[in-house]
Amino acid sequence: MKQKGFSLMLVISLFLLLVSCTSSPPDNGNASSSVIVVDQRGKEIVLPSSVERVVTIPFPAASLFYTIDGSSDHIVGMHPRSQEAVKESILEDMAPMLLLVNTGFIKSGFEANVEELLKLKPDVVFQWADKGDAIITPLEEAGIPVIGLKYGTQGDLEEWMRIMGKVSGKEQRAKGLIRYHHEVENFLISLSENLTEKRPRVLYLPYGAELKTTGQGTYNDFYINLTGGINVAHDLSDWQTVSMEQIHVWNPEIILVGNFAPLMPKDILRNTIDGQDWAGIDAVENKRVYKAPLGGYRWDPPNQESPLMWEWLFGILHPSLTTFNLRDEMRVFYEGYYGYQLSDQDISRILRCEVNTDKWCTAAP
Repeated sequence: MKQKGFSLMLVISLFLLLVSCTSSPPDNGNASSSVIVVDQRGKEIVLPSSVERVVTIPFPAASLFYTIDGSSDHIVGMHPRSQEAVKESILEDMAPMLLLVNTGFIKSGFEANVEELLKLKPDVVFQWADKGDAIITPLEEAGIPVIGLKYGTQGDLEEWMRIMGKVSGKEQRAKGLIRYHHEVENFLISLSENLTEKRPRVLYLPYGAELKTTGQGTYNDFYINLTGGINVAHDLSDWQTVSMEQIHVWNPEIILVGNFAPLMPKDILRNTIDGQDWAGIDAVENKRVYKAPLGGYRWDPPNQESPLMWEWLFGILHPSLTTFNLRDEMRVFYEGYYGYQLSDQDISRILRCEVNTDKWCTAAP
C-alpha cells in the first residue's frame, strides 16, 4: 500500500506541477537583454535573450530540448541518429515536424560541415564537450555559439536540463523535470534499500551482438543498482567489449538489450547469433531477456524519461514487489510534458510489448 500511495501522490503532484509549467511564458527576463549560459566546459556562452534557431548534435539532445521547450519550432538541425530515433519512436506522432529538420550538416561521427551548418543560421549549437576540441573549435572560429555537453551521469543529465531551460527560456519546466527525476530516484532508493529478495544479476547490451557492455561509473550501472540489481560488469571501467566466455562466467539472470542496434530478445533466446552460444545462461533458460523501451527517446541512455525507465526496470527485476502503476505514470508524464494523451496501444508500443513478455506487458488492457 505504501508504494501505491506514493505513486498516486506522485502522479497527482507531477500533473499539477507540469500543467503549471506548461502554461508558463518564457522566463529569461527582459527581451532586450542577452543570456549568459555556462556550459559543461565551464565556459560562458553569450546568447540572445530569445533563442529562435537551435542545432543539436549529441543524440539525446534533440528530444530533450523539445521536451524542455515544449515545441519543435526552434530545432533547425539535429544529428541523423537523433532523427532515426524520432522515426522509430512515438515522437514521430507527437512531433512530426522533427522529421523535416535538417540533418545534412553532419560529415561523419559528430563532426559538422561548417559551411552547411552556417546555412542554418543557428543561434546556438549543442555539441559534445568531452570528445575533443576538433569538433568544437571550427564552429567557434566560424562565430557560432557552441554549448558543450558532457555524457555519463545523472548529474550531467540534470545539467543538460538546466542549460536547456535557460537557453529556451523555460527554466521552470526544466526545474519541474529535475524535481520529478529526484522524486522517483528517492522513491526507488527507499525500495531498493528494503528489498526482501536478492538482487538479480543483470547484463546490459547496448549494441546488440557486439558484446559491448557498460561497467562502473556508467549511467547503466547507476540505474541497475538504483533499481535493485547487480550489474555483472560493475568491476569493469566504462564501456568494454567482453567475450562470450566471460558472460558465461557472469551467468546473468536478466539481460537488457539496448536500442542502438536491431538485436531483439528472440535472437538471444533462440541462440541464433553467429559465433555466440547463449545456451545454459540463466536469463535465457528462464526467458528473462528484454528489449529496453523506446519512448520520446531511447530509454536505456540518459534522457528526459529516465525515471520511467527506472520504474520499468524495477518491475522487471522485482515483479512480485512492484505495486505502483507505470502505465498511469506514463500517461501523466506524456500529457504534462508533451501535451499528448497516450492510448493503451501507445503505451504497449513504447514498452516494446511486441517483443517483451513482462509485468508491464502482460498487465496491458
